[in-house]
Amino acid sequence: MKLKTKINIWSTLMMLLILIVLMTIIYFSFSRLAYSTEVSQLQADVDALVSTFNTSDTADPSDILRGYVPPNGLIQAKREGGELIPAIQDPDITNEFPEELPESSGTVKVEGDLFAYVTAPIIWTDGEIAELVVAQSLEEVVNNARTLGLVLITVSLLAMIPIFVSSVVLGKVVTKPITDLTTTMTRIQKSGQFEKLPITESSKDEIGQMGSTFNSMMELLEENYTKQEEFVSNASHELKTPLTVIGSYAKLLQRQGMDDPKLAVEGLLAIRTETDRMKALIEQLLHIARRSETQLEMESVDLVVLAKQTATAMSTSYNRDFQLVSTENHVMVITDLAKIKQLMYILLDNARKYSSDRIELIVKNGEIPMLQIRDYGIGIPKESIPYVFDRFYRVDKARSRETGGFGLGLSLAKQLADSMGVRLEIESVEDLGTTISIIFSSDFNVGAVQSKQEGWS
Repeated sequence: MKLKTKINIWSTLMMLLILIVLMTIIYFSFSRLAYSTEVSQLQADVDALVSTFNTSDTADPSDILRGYVPPNGLIQAKREGGELIPAIQDPDITNEFPEELPESSGTVKVEGDLFAYVTAPIIWTDGEIAELVVAQSLEEVVNNARTLGLVLITVSLLAMIPIFVSSVVLGKVVTKPITDLTTTMTRIQKSGQFEKLPITESSKDEIGQMGSTFNSMMELLEENYTKQEEFVSNASHELKTPLTVIGSYAKLLQRQGMDDPKLAVEGLLAIRTETDRMKALIEQLLHIARRSETQLEMESVDLVVLAKQTATAMSTSYNRDFQLVSTENHVMVITDLAKIKQLMYILLDNARKYSSDRIELIVKNGEIPMLQIRDYGIGIPKESIPYVFDRFYRVDKARSRETGGFGLGLSLAKQLADSMGVRLEIESVEDLGTTISIIFSSDFNVGAVQSKQEGWS
């Protein structure tokens, strides 16, 4: 069953149920009020009758009682011995009134007809106390109640017409965005093109939120799809160059290399160089594709000691000046040692490639611990800073080609930082240098153990 049909059926049934409840309350409230009014009016007539009867000197009490017989009603005077006089009643009343009544006033059914009655004590002509019973048929009130019931039923049935029409309209209004969403998704599935739902900015209800969420999801999917296409295209392009070089030298060696040792050495060296280059590229691609699948092994790490060890290792490996700058003896953080080392090596290697001057590792401690890597090299143009963490992005492709970069190092660094919960910030000025800050979360800071340096007081 379609959602629109369910809305039509359930909304109509609910409104019908509400109408039935309301009409029932109205009917019974009116009936009870009408019966109560008739009994109250009859009570007032009986009080007047008793007052008149008790003060009258008439020898025949029937004369007084006959003047107070209500329309379609009767009057009885009785006591324990039986009736004092025959019941005085309207000729249309043929019902036999019961001997015992449940209360002093109210309504009672007699042979299928409803009567209002009132009983009152009265001083009879012989001075004894008698019971006066006055009753009146409620046939007219019952007929009015029945008429009201028919009117209410008719009104309910007529009201169901606009209710049904409104439920149909409501069903269309509610299901239209869902239908549009389904239609759009079907078109996307068939065409492979990303589309958005047309929504107004003023729509703030749940349907509007659903449309906005869908459009945001489409934007994200389109962005990821575009990045995937760029990734595949760039990866293919990066792999194509070394494969072309390897293929060309292989063909050259096949034709002439066997007879020319110098050419053979040149070809093998080129093949090995491009193979190593391609291997490095593939390893970086695999690192990114794995998206840090391994679990974090968090432990307490001294940033000062780690930075000192890393600076020493890099200085030895590349015969360059890597300096540690810190006013603290110890800065403790909770992090993954292996991943933070890998992150530092990536950033330091990147700084080494684009700077011939010294490279500084700066450890700061405050409310939030921080490790900065600063070089004094060529810097990065301001417009390129937002994109340096994107895959395969290179500020200067020709210059990067000379340094052997693929544009994947900083992308991998960003991924490692995200996996550890640290933040990377980059500041750079062209021809002055670049500073990349590794900012640790304050939750991971286990405090700084400071000791007085030699010569301090």
